[in-house]
Amino acid sequence: MKKIKYLLLILLLTGCQNYRELNDIAITTAISVDYSQETNEYTLITQVINSVNKQDTSSSNEPTFINFTSTSTSLSEGLSQIVLESPRKLYTTQTQIIILSKEVIENKLDVVLDYFIRNPEIRGETLILLAPDKEDLKGITIQTLLDNLSSSNIVSSLKASEKEGYTTLITINDLTDMYLNPYKEIILPTLYVEGNINVAEEEENKTSTNYKGTVKIGPLAIFKDTNYLSTLSLDESKYLNIIRNSLNSTIITIPYNEGYITFELYNIKTKYKPDIKNNKINLTITGKAKTYEIVTNTNIEDKEKVKDIQDYFNNYIKENTLNTFTNIRNTYNTDIFNFQDIYHKDNPKYLKQNLHNWYKYNYPNLELNINSKINLYEKGKIKEEITYVKKNR
Repeated sequence: MKKIKYLLLILLLTGCQNYRELNDIAITTAISVDYSQETNEYTLITQVINSVNKQDTSSSNEPTFINFTSTSTSLSEGLSQIVLESPRKLYTTQTQIIILSKEVIENKLDVVLDYFIRNPEIRGETLILLAPDKEDLKGITIQTLLDNLSSSNIVSSLKASEKEGYTTLITINDLTDMYLNPYKEIILPTLYVEGNINVAEEEENKTSTNYKGTVKIGPLAIFKDTNYLSTLSLDESKYLNIIRNSLNSTIITIPYNEGYITFELYNIKTKYKPDIKNNKINLTITGKAKTYEIVTNTNIEDKEKVKDIQDYFNNYIKENTLNTFTNIRNTYNTDIFNFQDIYHKDNPKYLKQNLHNWYKYNYPNLELNINSKINLYEKGKIKEEITYVKKNR
């Protein structure tokens, strides 16, 4: 009798209250959102997995995903209208990316964030990208070869780009924090469509060794409040990530002795020491570097030469980091470096009492003191390099 009671208890505890038949749902992996001020309408594109009753869609004539488009005055209504075209209700728990247009950021970011945050099926870790142009919103419709889903292909490219320091992963939670925090500005990774979008949407795009159309991850886009200002260059994005302590590894090439040397950097850390009363931030960059490619007449086994290269390299990092800060500040006057937030965390009382107009007085005159201490360890011998990495990595 006791065994029967325990069995009934287990069945009750393991019951699926929100169970849905797979045939009743459309698993959504990507959403793009556009907004028109003229019509006050949202245009939504959703990517849905094609769950045809076959073992392997990739080897059949069936596409691995299907896209649905809807237009409405509200996001919830727009997504619910998908059922008019699809016989299944959208299931958005598996959404990997959300692509937003500039018009959404500038006019409806509060509404869009509110909707996705309140939606229990959308995870806060879902990645956000900016589509600089309208056509770029169609990036999730492109058929790809390396990944069955274009959303997975975009995520993979985004993560690879972040590892090289060209971009930063931004989630719904991150974007919400940047929007709500009065001491931060918005930055977003960008996505571009290259080639013929009409051909790229066809299944045949996967059968060619050269894509007729493809999606590429671009550099970081910067904002002030919610106003789009510009998309940075790849190098600017890289040094911005150094300043924001968002870069772990990358490759940097410097001119040296009528040639060049390429370095592989890793374990890059940036620490801040604010001097608020003097309107100064002391910034220290640390990490490791090894020679990746050498095209110059330099003996890297000579200890003195290695020291000279290391000093030259650190000065190069210092100058380019400072130039990136100065150019962005003087050109756009937006604190995408989070320095005001650093001031706030260091001394919120002083910030509240003295920094009434950050962009008018303090930020334009902020002094950035940079000290680069990246250690060049590799001296041209594989054995020495492996030994060093085992001890220090």
